[in-house]
Amino acid sequence: MDQSRDKQKFRRPLSARLGTAPHFTSREAHTPGSYRFRNLWLIGVLAGVISGQSADFEGDPIEALFEYNRDIRAAELALEAAAEKVRTAGVLPDPMVEAASFVEPVQTANGPLEAQLMLGQKFPLWGKLRRQRQVARERVEIARMNLEHKKVMAAFQLRRDWENYLKVTSSLEILDDYRRELESFRSVALIQYSTGTGLTQHPILKLHIEISLVESQINTLESSLAGVENSLQSLLDGHFSPDIFGGQRLALPPIGTDESWLSLARQSHPLYRKAQHDLRIAVLERELAARQNYPDLTAGLTFTSIGVGSFAGPSPGADGFGFKVGLNLPLWWGRNRARVKAAGLLAGAREETVKAVWNRIEAQVRSTWRDWAESEETFVLYDQQLLQESAQMLASAFSAYETGKISFLDVLDSERMVVRVRLEYEAVEARRRIAGAKLLRDSGMFRREEESQNED
Repeated sequence: MDQSRDKQKFRRPLSARLGTAPHFTSREAHTPGSYRFRNLWLIGVLAGVISGQSADFEGDPIEALFEYNRDIRAAELALEAAAEKVRTAGVLPDPMVEAASFVEPVQTANGPLEAQLMLGQKFPLWGKLRRQRQVARERVEIARMNLEHKKVMAAFQLRRDWENYLKVTSSLEILDDYRRELESFRSVALIQYSTGTGLTQHPILKLHIEISLVESQINTLESSLAGVENSLQSLLDGHFSPDIFGGQRLALPPIGTDESWLSLARQSHPLYRKAQHDLRIAVLERELAARQNYPDLTAGLTFTSIGVGSFAGPSPGADGFGFKVGLNLPLWWGRNRARVKAAGLLAGAREETVKAVWNRIEAQVRSTWRDWAESEETFVLYDQQLLQESAQMLASAFSAYETGKISFLDVLDSERMVVRVRLEYEAVEARRRIAGAKLLRDSGMFRREEESQNED
């Protein structure tokens, strides 16, 4: 049986399939549940019109997310700040200017010593400046990995919330149609009871209870819808509109194998790459700690003023220029040894962190891939079997009702089961796609190259 034809059967009003025209009173045709659902839909449409921003990103909600999300914008600014800090790393220390004046002039053969000026510059040796620049560049890469991680997490939240939004709105449509069919049935039951065709009020009471239960489900789903919309608005900084998605679902990546996803995670996962950059920084800092045990060169110029009034300018044969050279002496062996040992221990800790991060990523990818494979199997079961079988069951119930073998309450039980299958189908579809989004997240990606922009 053609699946699209089966789904169209589900959407036909039950009263039309039973050959009874729906009869609504003014109160029944304008129930609070239908008003609330339409108001939520209208608010969503108006939000898209008022924002006026969705057209710029139509067809690529991920790009809209990267443009509007505040966490991502903050991470971009942090990356720019880290890049600027590279220019301040690995440069010579500021020069030192010193001046000395004698309280009591010191007599020399050329006259009394009045004052001295000294200009000095420290020159770190042994590759210390080069390693400081390398550390700064590694910190830029860490900031870049933080940005990528923000993008991955935000993209996952966007996919998850959008799938939940579609699941809830579809479920509301299903329940709204079902509630209307129940109300038409109740009208038929009331007519039958008033004309004497119906012997008891049992069908009327049963339909009233069923309608109340459906109303309760609708209220719960409307509350969930408001929560999902708030989450999407938060992600997009108040610019959420269904138009951003073009009314379509985001594409699912190819399921592949768990090993292929692990290979991608090893190459692209930002947390794993961040841990590797942290390890490189620790190694560089260990090398720097060892080189701090070696002396650095300090060189400078001195000017000595001799004779009264001659400080205004040099006097040939009297004032003197000099050149000085110095070395710092890191003699405190205990401190030097502890510094190198601490840096070495930190490098060892970072190495273990890299392994621990990968172990967590591997466990998450394998577990999520298994969940996705199972959800795919469940989806196929609903999509290719349960939907068709429930359609056949409902058609059989219609046939039996038309021949008088069962009552319309028996048809109602069949319709209730069909509605349940449809609701579970929507939940399975959302769960399957969220599992795919989780696999992208756990592999450290916000999309795969194989993905198309959208999927019908």
